[in-house]
Amino acid sequence: MIGFKNVSCIAGALEDSKTSLSTCVPTLNNRIIQDLSESSFAYLKSALEVPRLYRRTNKEVPTKASPYVDSALKPFYRLQNEYKDILKQPMIHQWLEGALSESTQKYYETVSDVLSSVKKMEESLKRLKQARKTATSNPVGTNGGMSDDNKIRLQLALDVEYFGEQIRKMGLETSSIKSFSALTDLVLNAKDQATAEQS
Repeated sequence: MIGFKNVSCIAGALEDSKTSLSTCVPTLNNRIIQDLSESSFAYLKSALEVPRLYRRTNKEVPTKASPYVDSALKPFYRLQNEYKDILKQPMIHQWLEGALSESTQKYYETVSDVLSSVKKMEESLKRLKQARKTATSNPVGTNGGMSDDNKIRLQLALDVEYFGEQIRKMGLETSSIKSFSALTDLVLNAKDQATAEQS
């Protein structure tokens, strides 16, 4: 375009530059995946707040996912929508899968911790109730008879189900996201316990 004709004399230098830049790609990929994952998990860790929303609040039985899930998905939607004309689709998919796998692993650990602590609290309340032989420590609420602990379990199950739906809407398979299967099993068992106790 600028009238330079002797491209062959700089071809070697251009090739060296290309090779040099190519060696940076894996490191850049990992950094982008890490940043995406951290941006998402900053919201996913809000699962830790779910018990506080239901303990002794007399809140209704949950019917939809918590707002934090949508917030956690925003970095992925931004990548898909804002860079679809700049980046190749396989690259976007690679980053999405990598970042979702990392954040889902941490999300699994968080939800697991919450459910374990709910179980401990529930057992502790039961022991306290038996010791006192009174109904003052009864964790059962007035909303359909579901206990606070089971509302927490149900809310986490709704959050994870919605998270999975949104991953599929991005064109990804949840089976390719590490730890997602274990996360689903974890909350489904908790949900089954919640609904079984209510019925």
